Amino acid sequence: MQLKIFLVGLLISCTLMAQQEQEIEKYIDSIYLEDQFYFGLLYNFNITNNNNIESSGVPFCVKTGFIKDIPLNKKRNKALGLGVGYNFDVVRPNIVIQNQNQGLIFNVDNSDQSTNYASHEIEFPLEFRWRTSTATNDSFWRIYTGVSFVKILKSTASFKNSAVNTTTFKDIPAINRNKYTLYTSVGFGTWNLYVKYYLNRFFDNNIDREKEENINFNQLKVGVMMYLL
Repeated sequence: MQLKIFLVGLLISCTLMAQQEQEIEKYIDSIYLEDQFYFGLLYNFNITNNNNIESSGVPFCVKTGFIKDIPLNKKRNKALGLGVGYNFDVVRPNIVIQNQNQGLIFNVDNSDQSTNYASHEIEFPLEFRWRTSTATNDSFWRIYTGVSFVKILKSTASFKNSAVNTTTFKDIPAINRNKYTLYTSVGFGTWNLYVKYYLNRFFDNNIDREKEENINFNQLKVGVMMYLL
């Protein structure tokens, strides 16, 4: 008799547990979002038709921010992402600036002079998101692609010659402060391949230069992006 009571009680307990699991699973499915913090480390390429423009060092970009997930379908494998982030961007083209009587003059310098253009930026990305995630799986394939608006908050340009003399300029008007980009992030799990192309050129088209040559360029960034839930 006691055994029968025990078996009946065990059956009832299993039934209740199964019902609770189903309710929990339905509850998770109804609310889960891919809100994410992100961190990226990128390499800067200069895209230009002037073969004399090269990087004088290692140009890089460090970025971090937050993306808000907005699901578009019931399965939640398609969504929009709207975010805000911070970039520390360093480009090192062999383009030097000289302060002359008529203003700032920009020229390509093929000497051993070190150049460094650094900027602190705020970024607002908007992306379409496709992924294979579920409510209980945080390791999944993803393709995120979108556009972003980048605003330079503060910038400096410094130049060091062979005599170790350094010249520094701050917040140069000729540098485009408002930029638009196209980007894609592809990968599985935490780490992903990230590619971003800047639609605006780095300098304003009206910069002064001693030689009649194109010294402008677009930025292409390639690197890795880490997403944290």
